[in-house]
Amino acid sequence: MRRETGTVSAIAGILKAPLDIIADKLRGYIGLVKDLHRQPEKVLEACEVLAPHLTKVALMTADPTKTVPIGFWMHRSCVPFINMNHFKNIFWPTLKPIIEELWSHGHQVLFYAEGDWTPHLETFAELPEGSIVFHIDRTDILEAHKKLGRKFCLSGGLPNYLLSVGTPEDVKRYCKKIIDKVASDGGYIMDASAIIQNDAKIENIKAMTDFTRKYGKYESDAPQDSKREQTFSGQTVEEDSSARFKKLKVKPGVCIPWSEKRKEIKILGDEKIVERIWEEIESFGYLFIWQILLSF
Repeated sequence: MRRETGTVSAIAGILKAPLDIIADKLRGYIGLVKDLHRQPEKVLEACEVLAPHLTKVALMTADPTKTVPIGFWMHRSCVPFINMNHFKNIFWPTLKPIIEELWSHGHQVLFYAEGDWTPHLETFAELPEGSIVFHIDRTDILEAHKKLGRKFCLSGGLPNYLLSVGTPEDVKRYCKKIIDKVASDGGYIMDASAIIQNDAKIENIKAMTDFTRKYGKYESDAPQDSKREQTFSGQTVEEDSSARFKKLKVKPGVCIPWSEKRKEIKILGDEKIVERIWEEIESFGYLFIWQILLSF
């Protein structure tokens, strides 16, 4: 797509919240709900152990140029899937450090907020300015603009059904409504509420694109100073990472530490070369395992 049509990637890397991973891949949603009510302390402990690994995988798969954000798929952890108490005491305390750590390395995160996250907007506003892009599915777009719009970029909010069953005029009217209400001062990316589906009409996609490029054009297109560049000037990457996460027996990034593997083999040559190759191979295995866990 990049070679033939000039289409560039919108995201790079992969991330899910610790609590969502438990629901999606480990316990199932029903299993998680039972655990949250029967043994919430164990759910919290599991999330704390998962957090540094999820952070490591996000960093390993992120855009090395830091041009596009890390994709964060949000599934199971908004009200009413879980209650506000579990959100505040389990979901958020184990997700917030991940976002802060990624931001300390210069990586934004795209909050692909599937469903309605309106009750949680004030909580998301606690994150460092510019650290996320908040994508709107069913969240109240005006509330999102009010509580997050001065601090983060917003995207989405155009209903998928309009692209599927509406007319080009319907699409243009809705695009105008969005631009007038939340995009007049910048910081907005036009997009469908959810990933554009196969049943979207080509003429409607064209209407969305053409109208936005014409009506959404600002008076001045002069480049502005990058607030992001200013954020990282003089900042030490490892500044707070050791304090953000639960200390693990095995550091994220490896399955079997070299210190353990070394006991099993006899080395006749340069041990440092063997150690380097072992850790490189280990990192690929580690990444493969976590990609299987994180992928849909």
